Amino acid sequence: NMAIEAGARAGMVAFDDTTLEYLKGRPFSPSGPHWERAVSYWRTLHSDQGAKFDLVVTLNAAEIKPQVTWGTSPEMVVAVDARVPDPDKEKDPTKRDGMEKALAYMALKPNTPIEDIRIDKVFIGSCTNSRIEDLREAAKVVRGKFRASNVKLAMVVPGSGLVKEQAEREGLDKIFRDAGFEWREPGCSMCLAMNADRLEPGERCASTSNRNFEGRQGAGGRTHLVSPAMAAAAGIAGHFVDVRSL
Repeated sequence: NMAIEAGARAGMVAFDDTTLEYLKGRPFSPSGPHWERAVSYWRTLHSDQGAKFDLVVTLNAAEIKPQVTWGTSPEMVVAVDARVPDPDKEKDPTKRDGMEKALAYMALKPNTPIEDIRIDKVFIGSCTNSRIEDLREAAKVVRGKFRASNVKLAMVVPGSGLVKEQAEREGLDKIFRDAGFEWREPGCSMCLAMNADRLEPGERCASTSNRNFEGRQGAGGRTHLVSPAMAAAAGIAGHFVDVRSL
């Protein structure tokens, strides 16, 4: 999903020992001799020695500050300690028009500090951010705290039945419930406004989902994409806050 969002036609991740350890012994993985044959084949799926690439991009994640989207596309994003961009400073007329339209929909003013943006709901889930590791990070943030009074709803939706079972074995569900967060069954939920899990017009959500276009989480709803830890922090503070400061 996210490779396509970045403009790619396909996204591939090379098989490595981390992948092997994750797959080994899992319910739907090959077993016995089938496993050995599968691993032998998977290890052939790599770039050839001396392969040349059009472009190599290396990112040091440790240098990237927590991010918050302010507009209606994942690319409309700034660091949590930054401000909402000013369209008047954009020289490209097409981009400027897009920024103005996004700000109007999101009901935001240029130069507003991101940490001043208050939220109504929190959604921790979706296919991009509902792994057991994601839930552990979010649970660390809310442990011993409680949802802000202005946050009407905070929900946690595990990515699968297996993730839900493991999280419950680790007691993560209790941590979330004690903090005033709802613990839900696995599914798409508010990522795409499925069934009753949606934003009402004008409501603002800190969401760990993968899309933030107009109406994605409900007609008139305003979606800010953040990490699981950042969503949890916003749920506790009632507004966006740098999770590293908690």
